[in-house]
Amino acid sequence: MASSASRFRPELRAPGTPSPRCPACGSSEAESEPSVEPGFALLRCRDCGLGRTWPPESPERVGAWYPERYYGKGNVRFNALFERLVRWFRRRRARVLHNRVPRGPVLDVGCGRGLLLCYLRALGYEPRGVELSETAARHARDVLGLPVAVEDFAASSGDAGLYHAVVFWHSLEHFPDPFAALSRAHEVLKAGGLLAVAVPNYDGWQARAFGRWWFHLDVPRHYFHFGMRSLEAVLTRHRFRVVRLDHFSLEQNPYGILQSLYNRLGFRFNLLYSLLKDRSARTETVRHYPFQTAAIALLLPFLAPLSLLLALMETALRSGGTIEVYALKE
Repeated sequence: MASSASRFRPELRAPGTPSPRCPACGSSEAESEPSVEPGFALLRCRDCGLGRTWPPESPERVGAWYPERYYGKGNVRFNALFERLVRWFRRRRARVLHNRVPRGPVLDVGCGRGLLLCYLRALGYEPRGVELSETAARHARDVLGLPVAVEDFAASSGDAGLYHAVVFWHSLEHFPDPFAALSRAHEVLKAGGLLAVAVPNYDGWQARAFGRWWFHLDVPRHYFHFGMRSLEAVLTRHRFRVVRLDHFSLEQNPYGILQSLYNRLGFRFNLLYSLLKDRSARTETVRHYPFQTAAIALLLPFLAPLSLLLALMETALRSGGTIEVYALKE
């Protein structure tokens, strides 16, 4: 068997050809899986299960997958009812962090509108955020008055040992090099500081049951697709110790099953998700798909309870559609 060091030696290969070498565990055993997005496939490591979108979208082209409509007017993505739910979930997340992290500087990488940081500020923290685009950071900066840097976090410098906590809440998978981002997080955390990570679970029941129709796959915006095995391998390599792992997310998991069911039944891909958005963020409307919209509404009283039941089942099996991990810097 190859040594751990040999697994990560530089590779010699033709430019543009997929590398079978897994960046999480170093294995050279990979298999290809289809993606619902034309022109892209998935490479899955046979050892640790890490998935990679292939080919990865280039930094010059990836911005086209995040148009202004993606964020919605004023960074408001959902209708009024769901906006209230989003805010409730962010407030709840701030309280969870408050129970684990002493007051002081905290950093949210991929902070979006800055709602989590706003609630942490109200709890007495010194919040800071990072975003990749001015559009994504606009609400946090201009409306909430939060300090948000628009930069590539993985390539940034300074602030060594500054933060009590660094948060990657459904943002790590959006990095073309999440491993560099974790190295940077280790650098800026205080000794014993908390790393909070939430990602879709590529090893989970939802991913296996729905395959290319899984709502949380989101190719090519997600460069990497983590499961618990691959995420633990990466965190260990970057000197983090996992202290808590949650397989249930009321915000993410039941809806992930619901939308995936509609996708698998042949409805327009993620149509319900689009209909739940604010008008300024929708890509499809009732006018474009009146009969499918009616069918979605008729099925909802049956599929919604089923989705919640299945979410509880996958949690009991420790195979949630998303996973939330808390780890300490070592």
